[in-house]
Amino acid sequence: MTDSVDVVPIGAWYGKGKRTGMYGAYLLACYDDDNEDFQTLCKIGTGFSDEQLQQFTEALKFEVISNPKNMYRVAEQLKPDVWFNPKQVWEVLAADLSISPIHTAAAGQLDPVKGIALRFPRFIRIREDKNPEDATSSQQIVDMYKNQKVNTLKMDDDDYYL
Repeated sequence: MTDSVDVVPIGAWYGKGKRTGMYGAYLLACYDDDNEDFQTLCKIGTGFSDEQLQQFTEALKFEVISNPKNMYRVAEQLKPDVWFNPKQVWEVLAADLSISPIHTAAAGQLDPVKGIALRFPRFIRIREDKNPEDATSSQQIVDMYKNQKVNTLKMDDDDYYL
């Protein structure tokens, strides 16, 4: 992917090994303007320094809630150890977008049941200038997925004529 996405951490899993005592991975979601809900897009555990993971654990401990909000669209098999209020927006880069049987971003738009997921996401930075409802929308995710496929086809066509 050449463009980054702005996503919202809505949950986390406890770290293991050297990440014990902090969150080691996060569940990230995009925002659907039409349905006013957060739809999962990826689980991320890379791109963080140990210091950042500690800082995020400290900052997000005040946002922990006991159950997912009604506005969270999460598959049954993706249940984090803790849930968060939607407060932060993170900029993330990824290798590409793929159709996912687990993630709910834009589910039903490109496939009758499946959603779209980021592959190999990497944390870039916190977007202090955005609110959770300003995160990348599910429609933008669909558009990015379609543009990715068009670019791949164009590249394949060019390669064919070489």
